[in-house]
Amino acid sequence: MIDPDQWVLGKDEGLVPLAKWQKTVDVMARVFGAPAGFIVQYKPEGYQVVISSDQESNPYDPGVIIPPDTNIFCKKVVEQQEVLYVDDAPTERCWDTNPEVANDGFRSYLGLPVSWPTGEPFGTICVMDFKSTDYKQAYVDLVSELRDLIEADLEILSQYQVISNLAMTDELTGLYNRRGFNSVAKQCLALSKRSDLSLGLLYLDMNGLKGINDTQGHAAGDDALKRLAEVLEGIIREDDIAARLAGDEFVVLAVVRNVEQLNQTSLRLSERLDAHDLSVSVGAVFIDDSHKSLDYWLEEADRRMYSDKQS
Repeated sequence: MIDPDQWVLGKDEGLVPLAKWQKTVDVMARVFGAPAGFIVQYKPEGYQVVISSDQESNPYDPGVIIPPDTNIFCKKVVEQQEVLYVDDAPTERCWDTNPEVANDGFRSYLGLPVSWPTGEPFGTICVMDFKSTDYKQAYVDLVSELRDLIEADLEILSQYQVISNLAMTDELTGLYNRRGFNSVAKQCLALSKRSDLSLGLLYLDMNGLKGINDTQGHAAGDDALKRLAEVLEGIIREDDIAARLAGDEFVVLAVVRNVEQLNQTSLRLSERLDAHDLSVSVGAVFIDDSHKSLDYWLEEADRRMYSDKQS
């Protein structure tokens, strides 16, 4: 999914319309008769070329990251959040340290800021030339229209992410739901096949939820489920996955070194829940055969959880 804190370059084509953006930048460069056009993304760690016009004269390839403190044209656009037109950069002392001018030989730059739907800076769309230029307002308006198309795509991507999150997230607890867990967990299992990654599965069933609902009401039951989810989120690490599968059933897919670490995680979780007046039955399985399916391991963990509940 798209995330303002991540580079969009490298995302699946079905998610970020890079081919469409490429055509947009190529057309822009041709209309301007310019040797280079770009879409650039900004992050605190620098400026990355997302799209570079497909021309032999263009010195920058997609993926190039320019450090954030470099005196480039796009830096000023992002900082000031307004159009920047430089018709002859060598005549302006402020660009003496700009490597695009000093090293690459660019003289002209026209760029506009591109924003995420939240209003945060995404980066820029710009066109550059090795000769001085005299663009009329109509040229600025054209780049502005192209910028609006890019921002419209970012809005669509943002809406897609919201819809996807709703489809994969449990509304009550904010954890993954069964669909979300299955999707992410299968990716983790696939990764474990290609690496030395070891995984363990904890299947949890909350004890006493029906009694809480019957005696205190469903609002109290919902509160207990949310508190359980908060404990899970507080104990799992960044690489672990927690989900509410249904009703009072939860699951954790954890990165562990061995069975002992998995059992320690299970014990630590039970102790933390006890401190919050919550009780669960737990089934723990160490995934020692990554070629078996996720359903197989869920069923095995569920079986062990049921044995724990009956004991």
